Amino acid sequence: MHALQEILRKLAKNYGIEGGAVLNLIRRNWKDIVGKTIAVHTAPDTIKNRTLSIKVDTPQWMHHLSFFKEDIIEKLKSYNVKDVRFRIGRLSQQTGKTSKEDDVILSSDDQRYLENTINSVKDEELKEKFKSLISHGLTKGKFKSKS
Repeated sequence: MHALQEILRKLAKNYGIEGGAVLNLIRRNWKDIVGKTIAVHTAPDTIKNRTLSIKVDTPQWMHHLSFFKEDIIEKLKSYNVKDVRFRIGRLSQQTGKTSKEDDVILSSDDQRYLENTINSVKDEELKEKFKSLISHGLTKGKFKSKS
């Protein structure tokens, strides 16, 4: 089986379809690669010269993702991706969809991001408002299992 995979890899590379196969694999695994929160707001778009172009739904998310760019690249190394670029774009209806039967939850990465973001705010009332606003943005379209 290993030999067949190697033959298919060489065949795909020789015919220039390697990027398309990798892109489809990344799309199928996107939620597992970047997490549910980021997956709701992003979608892998194209891949060229080992650089993945990622569509992002809002400028705010594009800004937030710039802080996580190296982490995302690290997670994509196994897909032979060496760089990522973010661009604003319309996401398909299926991107990041989860069941409406579930409730909202923040991942540990989301919670860490939230705390790091609001940590420098001194005014407690303002800090709580920012926390609420950012939490809402992070959980928009996300759900968790009911208890």
